Amino acid sequence: MGFNAIDHHRNDAIFATASSIIELWDERRTQPTATLTWGADTITSLKFNQTETSVLASAGTDRTLILYDLRTTTPISKLVTSLKTNAISWNPMEAFNFATAGEDHNVYIYDMRKMNRALNVLKDHVSAVLDVDFSPTGEELVTGSYDRSIRIFKSREGHSRDVYHTKRMQRYTSPQT
Repeated sequence: MGFNAIDHHRNDAIFATASSIIELWDERRTQPTATLTWGADTITSLKFNQTETSVLASAGTDRTLILYDLRTTTPISKLVTSLKTNAISWNPMEAFNFATAGEDHNVYIYDMRKMNRALNVLKDHVSAVLDVDFSPTGEELVTGSYDRSIRIFKSREGHSRDVYHTKRMQRYTSPQT
């Protein structure tokens, strides 16, 4: 089966791949060193936390957001969202916060310690948000959407401060560049 997502650990020589399961790999081996599962259908996105390096987040087609502890290779928490999550980005300065790009045109910022509700919802896109990434300071985010726009948000506000959109822009379809 092919991979839907891949991410490399910041410090260690390991990376993770996602398909119907998440597999952890050592760069020096040809077989996975661990397998992570918690009832997700197909995993479409995963991301290592850059600060709390033992935490990995994943998003599945069944609308699940799952956090794993790599020290014990066990799940920490699971959240079912209203629509599918397309991408995940960890805040590089606030280790417990992460953002998700959603099919419902919004970006949600969560605290991994209390995932029962979003800390903030970033609005303005008129189609699915396909990718999200924090700035190095963690104060702003950039998003790419199927609505042919790229927006910059302040992480503590609800609406974009800048939008990049022209008639000649194509639909943003791939989070991988």
